[in-house]
Amino acid sequence: MRAIRVTEQSESAEFLKFELVEIDPPIPSEKECLIEVCASGVNPSDVKALLGKMPYLTWPRTPGRDYAGVVIEGPSEYIGKEVWGTGGDLGMRRDGNHAQFALIDVAGVREKPKNISMLEAGSIGVSWTCAWLGMVKGSRVQEGETIVVFGANGKVGEASVQIGSGVGGRIISVERNRDDYNGHASGPVEVINLSKEADIQGAIMDRTNGRGADIIMNTAGSPYFELANQCLAKGGRQIIISTFIEKNGFNLRTFYRGNHTLVGVSNMDHDHIESGGILETLRKGFENTTYKPYPIRSDKIFGLDEVREAYNLVLQDVTRDRVVINPQC
Repeated sequence: MRAIRVTEQSESAEFLKFELVEIDPPIPSEKECLIEVCASGVNPSDVKALLGKMPYLTWPRTPGRDYAGVVIEGPSEYIGKEVWGTGGDLGMRRDGNHAQFALIDVAGVREKPKNISMLEAGSIGVSWTCAWLGMVKGSRVQEGETIVVFGANGKVGEASVQIGSGVGGRIISVERNRDDYNGHASGPVEVINLSKEADIQGAIMDRTNGRGADIIMNTAGSPYFELANQCLAKGGRQIIISTFIEKNGFNLRTFYRGNHTLVGVSNMDHDHIESGGILETLRKGFENTTYKPYPIRSDKIFGLDEVREAYNLVLQDVTRDRVVINPQC
């Protein structure tokens, strides 16, 4: 089979070190399935791993956390099933999915939604499990709550909008240089344009009649951390999924007097078995169209021999479109 292999850390983004190699397909144990990988999204964490910037990473390794494909070997009841998955271990502590075939524990194998394509299913895992961990597990989003999403046009942001609006939440999106929200939602999405609004806190408080937000999904971290704290309602929750600066100022008085909760989310600690359980929870929402997958453009689908171009698109952050590897090309 053909697979991307990484044997050492790349020294810079300009010179990513990896090879496209021909190796024997892995042989599954009785507790594993061999998946023919039909699609595997390229996530920022996949490419940052080549630069040694992700925790738990070991070499040599095949990258790729997300996948969708068909079970071709394993327990008889799984053969032929169309499946999807993701995990913080895939591409990090065990080989991932930027290859024609991948080994997945039977306990982590989950059928994909029947109404979405392989390319769509293979690009959902990382961002949607992150959003679910923050919105559902961490913040217990409820109908009628006001949810502010910093960066709703990003992938985790859009997933958060869909989850929040799907339970009947009110969504306010805070965007830079945009007046609209381009993704799917189960209700209206109000947009605050950072480039046009001098007082973001005032804008959020005005839209909530001075109450503030019940949940703030902060996809950028440190740049909006203190602002988000000031915009939370009593009992509000701020979700942090990443940051540019490790240490950040923190107004403890605002925090405890507001009975606020800070929710830190990393799906790197959730292996493909745990993540498979999250995707199974999400599957019903995709099948009943409460949720919709990211659109996949034909010019953002790459074969294994085009991986460098795909990795560079993601690393340089020059596209908002989902970048997907089709290993069977």
